Amino acid sequence: MVELSRQSECSERIMNSEVMKKKGFALIELLVVIAIIAILMAILTPTLQRAREQGKRAVCLSNIRQLTLAWMAYAQQNDDKVVRSRAVDGDPGAAWTGWNHFSYTREHQVDLIKRGLLYDYCKRVQAYRCPSSLEREGLRTYCITNQWWPGSGVGPQDQILTRVSAARSPARRSVFIDNVGTDFDAIYTVLYNTPAWSNIPNWRHNNGSTVTFADGHAKHWKWQNIELTVNVAKKSYEYAMQHNTISIMINQGDQQANVDLHTVQRATWGKLGYTP
Repeated sequence: MVELSRQSECSERIMNSEVMKKKGFALIELLVVIAIIAILMAILTPTLQRAREQGKRAVCLSNIRQLTLAWMAYAQQNDDKVVRSRAVDGDPGAAWTGWNHFSYTREHQVDLIKRGLLYDYCKRVQAYRCPSSLEREGLRTYCITNQWWPGSGVGPQDQILTRVSAARSPARRSVFIDNVGTDFDAIYTVLYNTPAWSNIPNWRHNNGSTVTFADGHAKHWKWQNIELTVNVAKKSYEYAMQHNTISIMINQGDQQANVDLHTVQRATWGKLGYTP
């Protein structure tokens, strides 16, 4: 009987040991599965983010192309004259859209868009805003580059364009550009004879921006100089957001040889007003 009791006790210990071993293996297996999932997420997340960004970029390109076609249609019905590019505060019917400010309600912003001169040609409020823009930037985040009449007064008068047909090489002359949503007057100011940015260039589309041209096509500009374009733009944007001010590039450094700036200036004015 004693021997049987000892055998029974031994068998019970062996069984308990086997159960503990099985529990231990289950925990290890769980940790392995978690590790595999973590690795897969690390691999897939950048891919998913890129896919999401590509989708937003496609929508953005479609939006500004629609606005550019509306811009061209307006000119066709107005003796080739382009719509006023700079918005007038308090008079949205005087330009392509109304003045946009952080403090305006959504209803007010919608009203300003609808009362703009291009709304009859593009009756989609969503087309006035980049899907990558932040909520606080408002409903209108696109701008017209400032060589189109009346411009902002920072370029030579003989380079100011009042008619679509006046643009030499229209496929190279910019019209709409995707902005960071802090230009209240709806015009993107680009300097002519100075190697410096004025308004902040957008970087949200894979370190680039979207732009359209006077022939109606749209494209993606990917910035080449991360330090002088993207990093300065981000810091300038943060400052503008914190102080509720317009989007002006600050602390730019030496931009003399920045090919990104040259690209934007040439697309705006047709040439550089200085020797890089």
